[in-house]
Amino acid sequence: MAHLVFYRRGQELMRVALDGARTTVGRAEEADVVVPEPNVARLQAAIEWDGSRHLLRDLSGRKTLVGGNPVDQVALEEGIDVALGSFRAVYSSQPQGDETATLPGQVETLVSQDLEGEGLPRELWILAQEGGTSRPPLQVALAQAIEVGSAEGCGLRLAHPTVSGRHARLVRQGGRLVLSDLGSTNGTLVQGLRIYEAELPLGARARIGPFEIWAAASRPAARAAGAAELEGILTADPTMRALFAQIERVATTSAPTAIFGETGTGKELVARAIHRLSRRASGSFVPLNCSAIARELMESELFGHEKGAFTGAIAAREGALAEADRGTLFLDEIGELPIELQAKLLRVVELGEVKRVGASRATNVDVRFVCATHRVLPEEIRNRRFREDLYYRLAVATIYLPPLRQRKGDVPLLWNHFVGKLAPPGQSIRLSDAAQAKLAAHAWPGNVRELRNVAQRALLSTSGTVFGPEDIQFDASLGARAAEEGLIDPRHLTLEQIERAAVASVMRQLGGNRRAAARQLDIAKSTLLKKLSEYGLEREGLQGEETPEE
Repeated sequence: MAHLVFYRRGQELMRVALDGARTTVGRAEEADVVVPEPNVARLQAAIEWDGSRHLLRDLSGRKTLVGGNPVDQVALEEGIDVALGSFRAVYSSQPQGDETATLPGQVETLVSQDLEGEGLPRELWILAQEGGTSRPPLQVALAQAIEVGSAEGCGLRLAHPTVSGRHARLVRQGGRLVLSDLGSTNGTLVQGLRIYEAELPLGARARIGPFEIWAAASRPAARAAGAAELEGILTADPTMRALFAQIERVATTSAPTAIFGETGTGKELVARAIHRLSRRASGSFVPLNCSAIARELMESELFGHEKGAFTGAIAAREGALAEADRGTLFLDEIGELPIELQAKLLRVVELGEVKRVGASRATNVDVRFVCATHRVLPEEIRNRRFREDLYYRLAVATIYLPPLRQRKGDVPLLWNHFVGKLAPPGQSIRLSDAAQAKLAAHAWPGNVRELRNVAQRALLSTSGTVFGPEDIQFDASLGARAAEEGLIDPRHLTLEQIERAAVASVMRQLGGNRRAAARQLDIAKSTLLKKLSEYGLEREGLQGEETPEE
């Protein structure tokens, strides 16, 4: 999987997988990768997959430096770097475990740095983790030599059909660690190349079947006592453990399921867990975010269209419902689905009939529906924004995800998980007592997604082996929005945050009408315009391409 490797002053800080269709980078909390750098725009750039390559698109309006050149858009090539203030992000199209991504001219320094001086440390641990899972890695101590394979008796046993019985051997040779292939069927790879024998520096990763193999100078910290995991969802909270049991029960049925919870609580992770634990696991899991698609395109995205059905429909196209046939369709933010499409979706849920835009006949599909929303749907029904009959058809089984502030015990567990996943291989950074206290005191209005962003930002801020309180940075605007929505006590906010929340609320209530908002706030219109610019609220309350009434 392609990824970005972030550096600061030549030091590797973090690796971020480009595992979606679009990854945004910027200073704002809503960016997928948060860069704490004043010279970086709130949303600086987006990396998008066009089906054959990754493209970088500038979002700042001031161009982004890629390979030393200011660009609006460019195709990313292997090893090209993106300048982000004092940070640099290097693009690699290779899986993270198959190569060591480095800054140009620093390959030798980074690859050999762990073998300088006295060579390998006395204590050495070999770890192996299967790709695509978040289960803890297998780990064994290495004295002198160890065999790796699927056969009983191997020092590191990897039970998988693609791993040979005696696949490879790891041996200490002086100050080096040498990996040798033992004539395996599918080969052993280091930095993407099939090898017979190669040096494996600390932190560098080899691939054996679906497993990544690497060496560490110390034993990884054990997971917190009482921690539990379900299909990649981690928790140490008793309420969540009970929720795991509910997810497993729901997964064994074919009942349409609704997942309720605040933004950032992990609703899509729960939906994926339901799919993987169900009898439909061999079918497709198709996610569709109802809030991220323009209203005029939603019907085509959901139902598909025939060639010539509308301007721009140059070929027939399957919709999400057809793609999810014999699998699971996940309708994220179902509360944003236009009311006119809800009746058509109801027919699919009840009869399994799908009619493409422009088609004369319907076709049948066999789909398991899982939906999610942060909205209170009964309230949406009372306000005539959501159909009551569709609600009862989709919410046969219901799951409620608690916000992170109600399960504070998960904060250190999830923090260690994200830091371990994002940090450079072999690097260990612990939290100081003051930093732990700062994390514990925060209200987490953005939930688990916010925690991940804070961890990313901390990795880019620190230059040592300890996170201090100065490395833990929260987004003030997110806290203000949370206060406005009643999620946290306003007494914990600054006057500036409360003011921003008030301005944003009035602007949304009045549909972006600045003159009316100024009257309601009892301030001059020029003062309001200044506040809107200062707080980044120029588009607050507007819908689509509307312009504010003056």
